[in-house]
Amino acid sequence: MDLLLLGEQIKEVIYDFIGTRSVEVQLEVPQSPEYGDLSTTYAFKAAKRLGRRPLDLANDIRDRILESGIEYVEEVRVEGGGYINIHLDRDSFYTDYFRSLWRLGLDMFKDRFGSGKVRIEYTSVNPNKAIHIGHARNIILGVSLYNMLSSLGYDVHLINYIDDTGTQMADLLLGFIELGYPLDPRDGEKFDKYCGDVVYVETVKRLEDDERLRSVERKILRALEEGDNPIYELNRKVAEKVVRSQLDTCFKLGARYDLLIWESDLIRHGLHGYLSKVVEASGKVVKVREGRYAGAIVIKVSANDDVDPRKDEVIVRSDGTLTYPGKDLVFALWKLGILDMPVKVDVFHKNPDGTRIFSSGYSGIDYRPDPPSLLLNIIGREQSKPQAAIKAVIEDVYGKDVSDKYIHYSYELVKLSKESVEKYFGVSSDKSAVKMSGRRGLYFNVDDVLDRMREIAYKHMVENKAVYDRSLALDTAEKISIASLMYQLLAIDRDKPLVFDIDKSLDFRGETGAYILYSYVRALSIISNVDDVHLDGKIDYSVLNQYDLMLSRYMTLLPIVINSAVKYLEPKHLVTYMYRLAKVFNDFYERCPVLNSGEPVKKYRLAIVKSYVETVEILSRLTGIPLVRRM
Repeated sequence: MDLLLLGEQIKEVIYDFIGTRSVEVQLEVPQSPEYGDLSTTYAFKAAKRLGRRPLDLANDIRDRILESGIEYVEEVRVEGGGYINIHLDRDSFYTDYFRSLWRLGLDMFKDRFGSGKVRIEYTSVNPNKAIHIGHARNIILGVSLYNMLSSLGYDVHLINYIDDTGTQMADLLLGFIELGYPLDPRDGEKFDKYCGDVVYVETVKRLEDDERLRSVERKILRALEEGDNPIYELNRKVAEKVVRSQLDTCFKLGARYDLLIWESDLIRHGLHGYLSKVVEASGKVVKVREGRYAGAIVIKVSANDDVDPRKDEVIVRSDGTLTYPGKDLVFALWKLGILDMPVKVDVFHKNPDGTRIFSSGYSGIDYRPDPPSLLLNIIGREQSKPQAAIKAVIEDVYGKDVSDKYIHYSYELVKLSKESVEKYFGVSSDKSAVKMSGRRGLYFNVDDVLDRMREIAYKHMVENKAVYDRSLALDTAEKISIASLMYQLLAIDRDKPLVFDIDKSLDFRGETGAYILYSYVRALSIISNVDDVHLDGKIDYSVLNQYDLMLSRYMTLLPIVINSAVKYLEPKHLVTYMYRLAKVFNDFYERCPVLNSGEPVKKYRLAIVKSYVETVEILSRLTGIPLVRRM
C-alpha cells in the first residue's frame, strides 16, 4: 500500500457515498503534519451542486470514510467549516510502505501508470560536428523520458534522425575535397570535433568571399541530391564516422538508440514521393496560384485567403523542392506507422548494454514501424510553427485520435554563462550569456564541458581526501559531472531558456546534481557501518522527532510524484523531488544521530535511512541520473 493507492480508495468511498462523479475529488498532502496526511476541499466544491451546507456534507463524508474501514485511516477531522483532514496510523503505514519498498524496489510502481508503445525521436544532430551543450538538453530529455517510461512498463522505441544532406554536409565535404583537409584528424582528436571545430568552420570562413569555392559547393550539393556517385559515397562514409563519434558522447549521457534513420536513405527509398498523396487528401494543403508564394504548396493554418508567414508553412517551394517541414510531414506519417513504406535496415552499432542499434541503409531487412500509442518528437521550440502545421494536417487527414498521438516535445535554447566561457574556454564576452553558433564556430562541445567539470569534481575529491584510487576517483568525478549536467538541464522548465554555469552546477551545497549525490553518499556511509537493517515490528514515531517524521513523510510522496511525471511527461517533477528530498534528508542527517543513538531509536533511524537510499536509487533509474558510492 502507498499514499497514491490509499488516496484512490478514499476517493472511491466519497464517490460511492455521493452517487456522482460530476465534481472531482482532489486530495492533497497538507504542508504540515498537524493537518493530517491527506486532505480535501471537496465539500466546498460539491455542496453548492448538491444543495447542502459544506460543513454538514463534510461531516457526513467523514463518517462514511471512517465507516468504510480503509486500512491505515486512524482519524478524520472536519475543520475550518468543511476541510476534511485525514490522519493515518503513521507507525503502521510508514513501516509497511518501507518494507514494500525494500522488497519490491521499482517493481512496486511498474505497470501502474499506463502502458503501450511510445516512440521517441531525439538527438538528431547534423553529422558534421560534435555534440554541443545545446544538443545536450535534447539528449538528456530523451534519456530521462526513456528511463522513466521504460522502467514503468512502457515499450519505448528510440529513433535518431540524421540529416546527411544539405549545405552543412556540402561545406564539410568541400573542406576535404577542395581545401585538402585530411580525412584522419590529428592524434587523439575525436573525428566529430575535428570535422566541426576545424574543417567545417574554416571552410565556411573561406566560402564567404570566394566565388569559386561557392561554385564547387553547388556542384557537391547537386551530387548529393543525385546520389550513387563518388561524392555521395564519400559523404556517407564521413557522416557515419562522425555519427559514431557523436554516439560515444551520447552514451556518456546515458543515451541509447534502437534505430538511426538517414535523410539520404529516405530520399532513396522514395519516402518523399508520398507527400503528393497527403497534398491530395488534405484540405489544409493548398497550391498557391499567385503572389509572392506562387507555385508553392503551403499548409494553411491561418484563416486568411493569402499566405500568412506567421502561421502558414511552405512544404514545397515554387521550384518543386521540399522544405524541411515538407520532409518532416512525410517522416511523421512514417513514424506513426501510417505509411506502408519499408526501409532497409541493418545493424550499425551497439548500445553500452550490448543491445543492437539498427540503421537505415543500402541493404538489410525490410522495416516498417508499427503504430505507437504516442510519438514524442524532441525538437527545439523554434520549430513550433512547422510542428503545429504538421499536426494540423495529420488531424485533417487522419483524425484527432491520430494527431493526438503526435507530440512536439519542445524545449528552449541553452546558453553558457559569461563566467564559464571566460574562465574555462578563454572566450571573452560582453553579454551575461553566450549563444552558440555552429557556422561561427562559437559553441561548447559536451565532451569539453564534461572534461572541465570532471577536473573540478576531482579536485573537490582530492581536497576532501576522497581519492582512494585515482582511476576509480576519475570515474566517480565523471559521474558527478554527468549528474550535475543532467540535473541542470532537467530541473528548468522546458519553455524557459537555460543559462548553464559550470561552477554553479557543481556547487555541493546548492541546488545541483552534486548535492543530490553527496546526500546519497552520506546515507550510504551510515548503512555501510551495520551488517543488516531490518524491522521486527513497527516504527514507533513517538520516540523519534520531527525530522524523522518529515523525512518519512516526504519519502512516501514518491508514487504521487511518479504519477505526475508520467501524466504530464515531465521528468522535471522527478529531479526536483530528488533535490528536495535530499534537502530533507540533510536536515535529518544534521539533527538525528543514527549510529550513536540507543535502541530502539537506532533501529528505527537505520530503517528510515535505508528507505532513503532505496528511494534515491529508484529515482536514479527513473531519471537516468547516475549515482556514486563515494565522493
